[in-house]
Amino acid sequence: MHEDDRTEAYMAEDRKNMTESACVFLDRWLAGMGSALQQWRRSYLPADFPFDFTLDSLDALEPVVLARYPDQAAIGIEDNAEFTTGTLRYIGEVLLRVAPARWGYQDRADDDLNPYCAPVIRPNAPAEFANGVILEFFLHQLVRDRERGTLRKSAAQLRETLAICWEAARVDPPAPRDAVPGWCEYFTLDEYNRFVAAVEAALSAFGADGQTIDAGYVSLVAGNPNREVHDFGIRGLGEQCRESEFEDWPVLCFSVIDGYVMDQPQRDWLTGVSFTQVEDRLEPWLADEPEWWLSEPLPDWQEQPFWIRLEDGRYLHFLATVPELEGIPEITTFVPNSAVRAWNIPVEKLVQWGTRHL
Repeated sequence: MHEDDRTEAYMAEDRKNMTESACVFLDRWLAGMGSALQQWRRSYLPADFPFDFTLDSLDALEPVVLARYPDQAAIGIEDNAEFTTGTLRYIGEVLLRVAPARWGYQDRADDDLNPYCAPVIRPNAPAEFANGVILEFFLHQLVRDRERGTLRKSAAQLRETLAICWEAARVDPPAPRDAVPGWCEYFTLDEYNRFVAAVEAALSAFGADGQTIDAGYVSLVAGNPNREVHDFGIRGLGEQCRESEFEDWPVLCFSVIDGYVMDQPQRDWLTGVSFTQVEDRLEPWLADEPEWWLSEPLPDWQEQPFWIRLEDGRYLHFLATVPELEGIPEITTFVPNSAVRAWNIPVEKLVQWGTRHL
């Protein structure tokens, strides 16, 4: 199951237990996400703010938040309502990019001990593990303690919940092994079994469980716009784990495998080379609608596929066939905004190149 389909399935299940007013609120919240974030960005963020939905951008957001709120009471005043809402939206959208999760709504109903009745981020996990990350809690904690790095802790909580879920999902332990495969002899047998458990748990989050990794690779669906099954070498992942603490392995394995599924190595490569180096690998691609990887198109997001609307109403994108990387096969994917910016080519010239090669 593709992660987008998994998210939709979990959100549909959520609605069965939500009040009508909560469903209405969440629908409106999601429908206005893109435009609301852009308005918040224009109105409240400095021009050089890294609006890229990364954890680093949460660090950059903290001084902006602290400058606006001298204390917790300031969060709730009417004059700050628009800024507060935009801040919660942004934190939530960052979390959706660091782990498989979805937007939800926590309706406290008659629970007076719970002060929060607000949008939350829920991990894509069974109900018994679906405690949401209450974004407002971390906002209040930051303003109260004024401690840098507080907003990042929301991502740590989300990932920790997922790691617990993946571990619990392993009902049957792997069959005992007598030896470590030759491709990862740097592991002891116990370490290798731990590594197998971490990789298999991460694979299950993407519907790719049931594989054996003894051959040194995993099979995952990747690439765009045509998603196909590819084999990805995991020797490098094993080396990263070997150099890390055991408790970090589940999150590390998930992060790397998530990157494979989302074409992250290909986007990184495209951003790190020049236009001249990649020109022979480019292909223009037209569509009736723009391609995006969010609930709404945010053209300025650096990980978003680059596109521009032509005079005939169609949208021009670019595909790139990225060569084999270390342990990663040749894969075709969309060129992201980050690559176009790194190439430092005027958009007009890139469009001219694209129309000449249609």
